[in-house]
Amino acid sequence: MTTPESRRPTLMVVHAHPDDEASQTGGTLARYAAAGFRTVLITCTDGGQGDGAGGAKPGHHRHDPEQVAARRSKELALSAVALGITDLIQLEYPDSGMAESVDETAFSKLDGEPIVQRLEALMHDYQPDVVVTYPPNGLSYHPDHIRTHELTVAALARIKQVGGFEKRSRTDAASVRVVPRLYYIAVSVSRLKTLRAQAEAVLEPGAWIPPLEIGVADDTVTTAVNVSAFWAEKLRALAAHASQADAAALLHALSVPQRQDPVGEYVRADPPWAGDRQEDDLFTGIPGVL
Repeated sequence: MTTPESRRPTLMVVHAHPDDEASQTGGTLARYAAAGFRTVLITCTDGGQGDGAGGAKPGHHRHDPEQVAARRSKELALSAVALGITDLIQLEYPDSGMAESVDETAFSKLDGEPIVQRLEALMHDYQPDVVVTYPPNGLSYHPDHIRTHELTVAALARIKQVGGFEKRSRTDAASVRVVPRLYYIAVSVSRLKTLRAQAEAVLEPGAWIPPLEIGVADDTVTTAVNVSAFWAEKLRALAAHASQADAAALLHALSVPQRQDPVGEYVRADPPWAGDRQEDDLFTGIPGVL
């Protein structure tokens, strides 16, 4: 039976690590949550290969992956509150890290079939209208990001193969058949250059700055969601991840006045966007969404 909760327009965002939700989609999640949409965040790994106590990196004698994962789970919960996320799901697979040799028990090396089945079941449970995840290169080429893309797309393909799921409209008694719309996270080259300039102006030499390689041509970005009214929420979410040096550096860079209205940039992957100008809303044209 369809419940009132399932009739709400629903955004599902699938990320690899704790803090990705804040750095990459924080403004978007906050915007739709504030508008009364159901926002479902799935985080695939435990983040155990992140920074440990005192900034200790993986392999250092003071780096304890279990302790790191426990702390990052608490930080993720605080971030979710800052963004108004309605449903937080932590799959807690072991973080792969960025080492050249990845443990066979890590997320990026695990058999994908059980994970695809798990994601498929979650999609049936939450009935998202829109799913957001990484592009094929993982945006940052991180193995966990790439794996998250692969498994999320595979789960969506199975949903599509059976014709989606039945979802009752908010505006009338009729049911509609829903196949979730798929978007990839993107950063246009022009905005990335602006961000890099801001970061270089305020960060210490050697601090991590998003590389130009992750940018995409401006004309390939199909969707730009204005998140200027939710910038404070994004910054609070980033601040929640206080143990992670990269999150702290990005928070510092983004805390200065922005040179242009902040937007969340995306590429509509399925169905492809065929309009002659950018969308400004992930839910444009979806039945039952006001």
